[in-house]
Amino acid sequence: MAGRYLVRSTSPRRYRIVDRYAAAPGELTLVLAPEGADGAEGDDGTAARASVPSAAGRFWVLHTASGQRLPAADVSTPRLHADGSTAESCLVEVRALRLPCGPRTCAIGDVVGLSGPRGSGWDLDAAAGLAVLVVGWERGLGLLRPVVERVLADSARYRELRVWAAGAVWSASGGPVAVASGRVAPGGPDAPTLGFDPDGTVAMLAGPLEETARTAAELHAQGMPAERIQIAAHELLRCGTGRCGGCRVEAVSGAVRVCADGPVLRYDQTPLSVRCPRPTATP
Repeated sequence: MAGRYLVRSTSPRRYRIVDRYAAAPGELTLVLAPEGADGAEGDDGTAARASVPSAAGRFWVLHTASGQRLPAADVSTPRLHADGSTAESCLVEVRALRLPCGPRTCAIGDVVGLSGPRGSGWDLDAAAGLAVLVVGWERGLGLLRPVVERVLADSARYRELRVWAAGAVWSASGGPVAVASGRVAPGGPDAPTLGFDPDGTVAMLAGPLEETARTAAELHAQGMPAERIQIAAHELLRCGTGRCGGCRVEAVSGAVRVCADGPVLRYDQTPLSVRCPRPTATP
């Protein structure tokens, strides 16, 4: 993927957990406040940094007090303060992936570190002059939100934006619209259908990985090149550095380490086990 969002690696920034809530099984969303908020200095004497770099599709690593390193996605600044006011917030929301069990894991009041962004995100450079097809559902919706925002903010750069999100369809044109000769309905036969031009479209898909790969296979079968189909594979992240080997998968293009080569992968980089699942035994 393109290195458009690559930034120099920095030491973890310190935050205190002020709220937490379950988002899905094995996931936890944390609300963090930077240490030394309101302009005060941190423990190291430097001014606290409340903002996080914008990095659509990339991931962060959450460093816990016990020394654990947890991959995290959807790092963003909430639009509201904890008290409900509409002023610009210094809080940060983090969705931690595969959180270990235990009541003391990332408890309210704990101080944690947040480093990143890391890996490769959505390659919007590859979509310049083409239509952008966004398909997302469930946990993938948050990963695709910055893609929609960026395309709308720079609409002259792209031919068209077409969105299939959790069963709803929407489109916006920034230039000449090609004939939609392809059709996709990720939610099944009863879901609304979204048209696309296989020869002039870049697809960006996020959701449960097997369903995402199934949709990618349908797009590819209708003529869309594999290198123009991008898939969010955040659920395959492990240590966040690519060193443990747990994220290494075999793909058509060869071995891929999701922590290092992803988490956004081209369709030809998706695991063979996901693209070609083993048949379920009949009882």
